[in-house]
Amino acid sequence: MKKTIVISLSCLVIVLVASMALVASGTNKFAFSPDLRTVRANEFPSHITPAVAEKSKAKPIAGASNFSKDKNAVYFSVFGNTIDQGVNGFPFLIWQGNAFTPTTSATATEVAVGLGDLDSGHGSIQLSLYSDNAGIPGTELATGTATNVEDYGTCCGAATATLSTSVALTAGTQYWVVVSTTAAETDIYGWNFNTTNMNPLPAAEFCQGSSTYCGSNSGVWVPYVYVQNAFEVLGN
Repeated sequence: MKKTIVISLSCLVIVLVASMALVASGTNKFAFSPDLRTVRANEFPSHITPAVAEKSKAKPIAGASNFSKDKNAVYFSVFGNTIDQGVNGFPFLIWQGNAFTPTTSATATEVAVGLGDLDSGHGSIQLSLYSDNAGIPGTELATGTATNVEDYGTCCGAATATLSTSVALTAGTQYWVVVSTTAAETDIYGWNFNTTNMNPLPAAEFCQGSSTYCGSNSGVWVPYVYVQNAFEVLGN
């Protein structure tokens, strides 16, 4: 399981990238950690695409976003957590969730995340909001599908999904952003870490597979604290 850390962004690069034993992918474009839970892009972006653009009247909800305002560092575009359905050669299913607590009551209509597709397939991914259940994702409140996900390691667009139903969020109540897959999705994804808050914050992973990869926790959400992935919940 990941370690709790409180370090600067520069230290994050050194500790989590340079010092890790990484397993190169077949194309050498990416490298996985030995437990396959994190992935690094070996090639830095050749150009910067426009920073996250608002596609609707929805706006970021206070306390529900860690996207940076810096167009060159909306999120950490070359390093993050692996998301996969456990098919097409990847040995286990792995999803991730990050907790957030809105500071104002609002209605959520969209979710955006810093996410990339390792297979250059511009595939689809599920972005959902969950209630909290004693520190792990509880009940799914709404979900949406982000399509045409950009290549992993590019910067700095966002995978965005309109939620299946609007969700009333209560100020001071913890919720979860969850990135998951469906049985039809065969690509591997990387959910980038954020660049605005290096504090260890509530997160959770859902692993399904053999004890080699999931230990005794296959099929259940497991909480941990770490630098969170990049996300933004939008609404009004």
